[in-house]
Amino acid sequence: MLWPLTKRHVTNPQLAERIDAVRNQNPESERWLALVEAAFAESGSDGAWGDAVLTILEERPVRAPILHQAQIAVRRRVLHRWVREILDLASADGSLEPVELLEAALCQDDSRLETPELRVAAQMAALPLLQTCGRALAAQVPSSWWEGYCPVCGAWPTLAEFRGLERKRWLRCGRCATGWEVAWLRCPFCDETQHANLGYLAPEEGETTRKVEVCDTCKGYVKAEPTVKHLAPWEIVLDDLATVPLEVAALDRGYHRPERPGFALEARIVEA
Repeated sequence: MLWPLTKRHVTNPQLAERIDAVRNQNPESERWLALVEAAFAESGSDGAWGDAVLTILEERPVRAPILHQAQIAVRRRVLHRWVREILDLASADGSLEPVELLEAALCQDDSRLETPELRVAAQMAALPLLQTCGRALAAQVPSSWWEGYCPVCGAWPTLAEFRGLERKRWLRCGRCATGWEVAWLRCPFCDETQHANLGYLAPEEGETTRKVEVCDTCKGYVKAEPTVKHLAPWEIVLDDLATVPLEVAALDRGYHRPERPGFALEARIVEA
């Protein structure tokens, strides 16, 4: 059965306004923004993803994220309709069945995704399910999580927040939107804590609130910004896009993001 392809619009006026602003500033990012817009419109459809059945393994390895070895049952019709929609928007194609594609994206297993276009599309396809899991598992996130990767899905942080007047440092996952508090002077990738090996890059002109934290031990980097309170899930993704110049500056100086995920997540998706 085929479902008609329609342009998805977000119902959150703040998100819609922000997408339009980013679109005007970065017209070359139109295709990416269309995927983001569709993914967050889909994420707001609790009727579509809110009834996913999540079975968590109670006894996990100490450093394992909550979704490690979990099983997630999603409605077949929802899964197939959504994956087809996102692949059409991305003009991507592959040999995987929808459930296999979503599982590969959930586990960040790029070896199962044949092309860069398919990898991008798959990550956007997984976003509504990951956002649902993030909300459902928020109460189970440990109050003290030492690892640099997400305690829910195992991804590296998309950015760091310095919240409120106290400027406490929180890492945020761009996939499931989970946040976890960490020490100020600590690299999330290699656990370096020596001040001499940690620094930051900031713009020379214009905006000075955002910066890039860098580590000279592992050459990793993560973007950072001050916030009054925790960012909304969509703000994490759009702020990441809006700070591409900072990312370019880090790459030009030899810093990089880790090639492998923070944790080799093993999780299974089944059709309900």
